[in-house]
Amino acid sequence: VITAVTVSGGQSDPDNPTRVSFNIDGRTYNVGNVYYPNGDSQLAWVKWTTPATEQDMVINVSVRGPGGTDKATINCKIVDLDKNPPPNPVADDRNDSFRHEPVPQRAEKTRADWSVWRPWWQEYWVDRGHWERDSWTDSDGKTHTSRYWVSNWVDEGWWEFDLNRYSASFSANMNITCDSKNPTATGSTMKSGYGINQKVSASVSTNQSSAVSKPQNAVSYFPEFGYKIYYRLLERIGDGSFEFKKNHYSTYKNR
Repeated sequence: VITAVTVSGGQSDPDNPTRVSFNIDGRTYNVGNVYYPNGDSQLAWVKWTTPATEQDMVINVSVRGPGGTDKATINCKIVDLDKNPPPNPVADDRNDSFRHEPVPQRAEKTRADWSVWRPWWQEYWVDRGHWERDSWTDSDGKTHTSRYWVSNWVDEGWWEFDLNRYSASFSANMNITCDSKNPTATGSTMKSGYGINQKVSASVSTNQSSAVSKPQNAVSYFPEFGYKIYYRLLERIGDGSFEFKKNHYSTYKNR
C-alpha cells in the first residue's frame, strides 16, 4: 500500500532540504528530495506491506528541515477481507423471497492526479571584486601609483521550481462463465444448483510508476444477498488477475 502526507511551510530546496520519516510497525522509511517553493507544498509518500493479521496500527511521521505536516500520527485499521464468505450451498436450498436487486451505485475513484516540484538553479553571476593600488619608483626617483580591478565572480543565483504533473488511471473488467463441470450450461444460461467461474482483470496506467501500486484485492458481492452481507475475496492469480478461490464445498474443488 501507499501512505502519503503533505509537507508545507518555508521553502525546501537542495541547500535546505526536507526529509520525511515514516515509522511503521517498528521500521523507519526515510523519504528525501522533498522540495517545494515558498508558499507551496509537496506530497511525500512511502510504499509498505501491510501485516497478515487484523490489527490497529499507528504510523508516526516526522519531518526534518523546512516545513512540517499536519499528519504527525496516522491511525490504520488492518482488516481481514476473507472472513465473511457465503454459507455452504446445499441441494435443497430454497430462496422463495429472491428478487432481482439493482446493482448498487457505489462511489468510484478511477483516477488520481498529483504533482512534484523539481528545483533547478538560476545562475546570476556578479563580479564582487575590488580595486588594488600599486606603486613603483622609476630610475629618476619619481614615484608612480596606479589602480587596477581584481575580479571575483560570484554566482548569486537562486532556486527556481518546475511543477511536473502526474496521474494514474485504474480500469477493471469482469467476466463470468458457467462452470466447466456444469452439464446444463448452454452459453450463458444454466439451471440452478451449479456454479460459475469469475475472472477479473485490473490494471493501473501511470506516468510515474514509483508512486502507484498494482491492484491488490478484488471482492465479489452477490445478488442472492442483495449485494451485501456476504462476499468472496478473490485470489490474485497474477499481476492484476483475480479468480474465485478453489471452493472447498465444490465436488471437484473448482473455482
